[in-house]
Amino acid sequence: MNGFTVSTADFSGEPCRRGFYIKSKNYLIMSNKDEIVLYQPDNSVQLEVRVEDDTVWLNRQQMSELFDRDIKTIGKHINNALQEELVGFSVVAKFATTATDGKIYQVDHYNLDMILSVGYRVKSQRGIQFRVWSNRILKEYLLKGYAVNQRFERIEQRVTETEKKIDFFVRTALPPVEGIFYDGQIFDAYKFASDLIKSAKKTIILIDNYIDESVLTLLSKRTKEVDVTIYTAQISSRLELDLKKYNAQYPPVTIHTLSCSHDRFLFIDADAYHIGASLKDLGKKMFAFSKMELKAQDLLQNIGI
Repeated sequence: MNGFTVSTADFSGEPCRRGFYIKSKNYLIMSNKDEIVLYQPDNSVQLEVRVEDDTVWLNRQQMSELFDRDIKTIGKHINNALQEELVGFSVVAKFATTATDGKIYQVDHYNLDMILSVGYRVKSQRGIQFRVWSNRILKEYLLKGYAVNQRFERIEQRVTETEKKIDFFVRTALPPVEGIFYDGQIFDAYKFASDLIKSAKKTIILIDNYIDESVLTLLSKRTKEVDVTIYTAQISSRLELDLKKYNAQYPPVTIHTLSCSHDRFLFIDADAYHIGASLKDLGKKMFAFSKMELKAQDLLQNIGI
């Protein structure tokens, strides 16, 4: 068993399980007095989360379920995090885990620092929900007496660090809901539109009366399975030619005429954004944008699309 000496552990299903605590060259192997807490925010995921050493622990399979990504993808992000931002940190531990065949195996688990890092890398909104839950559990863990009072400051510091990480996660992984770009902020405005387009999972609908090849270039940043439809006031012969060349190289874009809209709207799946400038003119003059409370489907139905 890789040179480890493993003692018998009691896994009788009690919330607080007894086991062993062994150090190896690369891992901390632990299982004594780790509390198992059920995490079930909705019907889509249910996880048995370990609370030990002032943090929470998940294995790769659990992270795969939490972030709705395959295990291979989770493993890739774990390896990248270990090489880039978590070098030298004790983020991995081995726990005795009972498999479906009834046998006990040593399985790698990863603490909250790694879980948040993977959540940021896969851009999963579930990371925010899990962070809030984890902080509450860790505070309860302290108050119930599972950790000594001297650890209070260390836990509070970890909570603060976690808050900073999740703030960064929110700023970078989630599209903004409103803002203003000023004259000359061409790159910032371009990146804003690009990130919105990249965030689409199924559909993009653009209502904009001024379409040219630069707009098509922006739309090429979508993933290939995302359908794109453009509505514009008129389709010039030049635009027809640009679209023909674009569709020959990229997943096709469908374009229709629409004369009832003066403003510009960008629909990303179920979300609707009102944009104060045509996509081809982003950053050339001051404009504002905002995410609308009205869902995309309702607005599209009201204008006959």
